[in-house]
Amino acid sequence: MKSISKKSLLTVMVILLGVLSLASCKKKSGDNPDDGNKISMKMTVTVTGADQNDQVDFQVSAGNHDASQYGAPVWKMNGTSQGNQNSIIIDEKSFIGTTKTYVFETVKPFDFGGLNVSVSNLEGGPITVSYKAEINGKVETNENVVVAVDQSHSKTLTYGSNK
Repeated sequence: MKSISKKSLLTVMVILLGVLSLASCKKKSGDNPDDGNKISMKMTVTVTGADQNDQVDFQVSAGNHDASQYGAPVWKMNGTSQGNQNSIIIDEKSFIGTTKTYVFETVKPFDFGGLNVSVSNLEGGPITVSYKAEINGKVETNENVVVAVDQSHSKTLTYGSNK
């Protein structure tokens, strides 16, 4: 029987966290999806020092309380539309080349969104990770973390209208 690697297990865990965070956004009584309380999101992530043996996963997600997002563009990544993907995951392979920073922007306002971060430094030098979330133009999260060898860093951040 084939054993599951730590890297594969972490990737599956990040994906499940993202799906669970979107699924757990239950509509509260009194919420009106058409009341204009939508948010625009811009997420900027940068990773330096990662190699193919490390585990680096970033997931951005956005959604509405109704079906209005389906079949329409949701995210732009570094200025390029990503189609109707409500969730995008990038891993360490995205940061090994010349691009170290990715900017994700919603193409229109949404009811809620999230950013999942999971970094495990399995060998080599330190990995420097920074991520910033701007909601309606206001910085809500701005973190810079150095992950040493045999250490990890994980965060699940969710955003919605404060109105």
